[in-house]
Amino acid sequence: MNKEKVTFACVKIAKQYEHEVSFTPPYHCELQPIEGIWSVVKGEVAHSGPHPNLLSVRNTLLNAFKKKITSQVIIGFWRRALKNAKEYLEFDDNAQLMDEDFDEYDNSDEDCVI
Repeated sequence: MNKEKVTFACVKIAKQYEHEVSFTPPYHCELQPIEGIWSVVKGEVAHSGPHPNLLSVRNTLLNAFKKKITSQVIIGFWRRALKNAKEYLEFDDNAQLMDEDFDEYDNSDEDCVI
């Protein structure tokens, strides 16, 4: 509440072209693809056993990102987030879909999520 409100460049650009930007709740596991990616990476760290120090944890995180997070995984989490957002919109009579290209990214039922 006391924080200074920051206007992001993407919002300014969108307003220039008379678009509206809608935000999802931060850290929402169903609407933020990064939360799914982090779950994969953190799971790798948890399954790799005890770590003697933070350097070992960092190296395990980096290796998990390199080996487990591919473009297909990212696209899978993105599609899942879009699908969940659409479902939320269907249940909310007051919500409106602002982007006509929304369906363009969700034409496949094929999720490539781990």
